[in-house]
Amino acid sequence: MSEQTPRAERGRAAAVPDGFYEPPPVVEFPEGGGAPVVRFTGEDGRECVFRFEGLPLPGLHRDFAHALGVRIGPGGGRRTQRAASSQWQTIKRFLLLLDQLAEPPRRVEELRVRHLERYLVARRQTCEEKSARRNLQDLLRIVRVLPGQDRLEGAVADYAGQPGHGVDAQQTGRPGYSDREFQAVMAAARSDVAAIRDRLMAGERLLERFLDEDASLSAAEREQGARLVAMAATGRVQVDYRGLAVGEFPSACYEQARQLFVIDPDLAPLLIYAAGLSGRNPETLKELPAEHRVLEGRAVALTLTKRRRGKSNSRTSVHWSVDEERQLRTMGGFYLLLHRLMARSRAFSGSGSVWSIWAGNGRGGVLHAATSGHIGPFDAELARKLKLGAWARRHGLVGEDGMPLEMLVTRIKKTVEVRTAKQVGGHLPSARLTNTADTSFTHYLRADPFVADWAADVLTEAITDAEENARAVVVRLGGEPVTRVPERVREQAAVGALDTLASACTDIEHAPGGGRCRQSFLACFGCPNALVLERHLPALLALAEALREDLQRRDAAQWASRYGTTWQILTRDILPRFSAAQRAAAKERQPRLMLDLLEGPIQWS
Repeated sequence: MSEQTPRAERGRAAAVPDGFYEPPPVVEFPEGGGAPVVRFTGEDGRECVFRFEGLPLPGLHRDFAHALGVRIGPGGGRRTQRAASSQWQTIKRFLLLLDQLAEPPRRVEELRVRHLERYLVARRQTCEEKSARRNLQDLLRIVRVLPGQDRLEGAVADYAGQPGHGVDAQQTGRPGYSDREFQAVMAAARSDVAAIRDRLMAGERLLERFLDEDASLSAAEREQGARLVAMAATGRVQVDYRGLAVGEFPSACYEQARQLFVIDPDLAPLLIYAAGLSGRNPETLKELPAEHRVLEGRAVALTLTKRRRGKSNSRTSVHWSVDEERQLRTMGGFYLLLHRLMARSRAFSGSGSVWSIWAGNGRGGVLHAATSGHIGPFDAELARKLKLGAWARRHGLVGEDGMPLEMLVTRIKKTVEVRTAKQVGGHLPSARLTNTADTSFTHYLRADPFVADWAADVLTEAITDAEENARAVVVRLGGEPVTRVPERVREQAAVGALDTLASACTDIEHAPGGGRCRQSFLACFGCPNALVLERHLPALLALAEALREDLQRRDAAQWASRYGTTWQILTRDILPRFSAAQRAAAKERQPRLMLDLLEGPIQWS
């Protein structure tokens, strides 16, 4: 295992030098007046050097080298190798563009707004609008930290400080995958992962049988077993080249290496499947550490790198569940599988990452001769080409538009965020896996079309349910709860089988006083056997109107003694239960009722 610089993280203090410490300068200016050099060392230990030698406009080198040092130095905002390289490429492109002008600026005092705008126009010619604006945003951040800001023209300083030139964080990006697309991707990745596992386990079983001197091995199996023993001991691939053409040597090496080691083509399905299980972004997955703890055989604990949280919060501890019987169903089980599959290669590469592959074919055999061709594929840089598009085409994956599916690990992460949000009904505090609720909404859910469609369906269902519940007004008169009415009786009342003139009677054969009911229909409003539903609303409105008309013709005291109780129940207990829209619709079907008819046979006798 190669030695690594001790780094601070939770539970581990930073390494402190003895005595006075002078950190090495980020920017070096040669004494002889040569081009400056900027050295970068990231938080993850990756290093690179940016040399201004060979770039045009040397009068700008010193100032832009200083600005680059500020951006990628220990206190800067770009602390990964990839981000630092992106800042360097921005400066290179800008200087090369300025050099093509008829009268290029020779000093920062000569920079003008038109030069910055020209850069945006040039980037638009080679990339999409969003990427072009992101490049301009990077350039403006560099301009803002040029030394001696008072030397800049006022318009340039103002332009660099104005918002709106770069990319809006809430702009629409690539959406996640649909449920069908995601299921197809995960099924294809799962089949490849299972094949990789079975292939390596078969090689391990053959190696074990050979070491145990299994007499049932055939001659070909014994030859292969001997080669596997040599590979396991030295890490070097042992190939029988007899009978092979020279052009077949590389494929033969790969075929032999894949018996014990993970190889480059295996990375695509393994990374895709890890993203689908964990919902983590590709940078975090590429830096999965080999160091971990298994907790009582039920969970695995490890420390992840979360690059976009800043230096002070760049690491987080996670606990993933483990299920040995369903190894490919839990992220903990899958992580332990990755650890086991790449353990042999990791012993030779010395990588502190869980990822380790054999890459000793061709030029890789020369570059990685010291490790027998074994490397941590993401140790040097994260931007390793995985040929995800070729993997998707090989499996015949197509999108909803019928075209070949664009395969991006970032879209898988977004899909997992969306699916999790759906599973918890859109409650973001419960849905968040790796981000805050605000970040999940702004960057993953807000502009995703599948979330929009799902949310529209949810809202439609909610509005429909609310409307149906509002319309399903059931009032049981006489003070008894509606829940005590049998469901069968309520169904009969709903279709009008139990209707009287302005309500429904649940048991006309058993009146409160005993026997068949022979009371006035107005007496229903105080009877425990009476139910009022929306279907009765037109008659209830007609009754209220008839009572108001009768009040105009009768003495108020006489009217109150005769209809006061009915009026109170009708206007305070029944009609307010219905919405204004329901009352307006019922008014169009309102009949005309006669109070004498409602008062019934007792009043006629």
